[in-house]
Amino acid sequence: MTRFIAQHILAPILVTCGVLGNIFNIVVLRSPKMKSSTNVYLMALAICDSMYLIFMFLLSFFNCENKNQFTFVFYIVPFGRVFSDLFGNTAVWLTVAFTLERYIGVCHPMKGKAWCTIGKAKLAVISVFIISLINTFPEFFELEIVEFIHIGKEKSTILKCQTTRFGSTSSYQIGYFWWYVAFFNFFPLVLLAVFNSILIWSVWKANKTRRTLSNSTVIGETTRQATEQQKVTTMLISVVIIFLLCQLPWAILLLYKAYISANDINSHGDSLRIAGNVCNLLVEFNSSVNFLLYSYFSSRFRRTFKRIFCKWKRERDRRRSLSSSSDTFRKSSSSKESTTATSVSSYRSKRGMVSDLSARGNLICQKL
Repeated sequence: MTRFIAQHILAPILVTCGVLGNIFNIVVLRSPKMKSSTNVYLMALAICDSMYLIFMFLLSFFNCENKNQFTFVFYIVPFGRVFSDLFGNTAVWLTVAFTLERYIGVCHPMKGKAWCTIGKAKLAVISVFIISLINTFPEFFELEIVEFIHIGKEKSTILKCQTTRFGSTSSYQIGYFWWYVAFFNFFPLVLLAVFNSILIWSVWKANKTRRTLSNSTVIGETTRQATEQQKVTTMLISVVIIFLLCQLPWAILLLYKAYISANDINSHGDSLRIAGNVCNLLVEFNSSVNFLLYSYFSSRFRRTFKRIFCKWKRERDRRRSLSSSSDTFRKSSSSKESTTATSVSSYRSKRGMVSDLSARGNLICQKL
């Protein structure tokens, strides 16, 4: 029941909203007016979150336990699981990267001017992806698809996902598992907790200083720029806090699984599966919510979004404005034409009167 609710009801809703929101994020962050080193990380994060959601959505319907699915699906499942882990792991370290960058920019502004550049941000994104790929690559050799011949009333072929000999070795299961937990769960969470705490303290201190300056006469462009930077920092802090809240249960579950496996403790398999479905749902929520955070905290993001996606409204207003101007011009032209016609008619009437008087004068002169 938990799997059905989590994977077939809630997951499609989260995936649809999340992928749509991340597409909006990518389009807005690619705008020339949004160019910054922080937005390079956020755009890469949106791409990874979208890919993660798509693969997780496919895996919620396609799995090795379903015997009635198409044959090619069995061969997709092992790779789909690895790619979902790859993009999820990349998103984890991208979050660490932009948190570290914001820490340098806020706490060490002089160094931030040299290090927090768009070029270095792009290099960091590529490096994070390559490192995540290297550390996730062994998962490609964990599972294999095996064909079994079932002899009953009719001879049929049954496909099953099976752990490979490489994946069954104790050195791989223990060594790689602990390295995976440490590198993609423990270390990132510790780093995020430390740097995020420092950023929260810095924002609190900056807000206190800004309130002091607002009571004095020291205001201007510098204060406005600092306020905007504080808003960006607050937005990134919110992103990290939600990330920690959604990722921490999954990290605890992995540690618990490792503990019971190492000590041969009997556990309720259904309870672990229920917990796994809930944790997956939390991670999917984390990958879907960033658009709302950007829209809420960043006025610059909102303005760019309206400028890009509300073109139809501006076009409608422009047409109305042109139509109104055209009507005004026609009315003005009509009024001028009427005035001109009246003037010409008056001129012609006066000219006729003058001609008539002249003719009568000539006739009187002739009689005299």
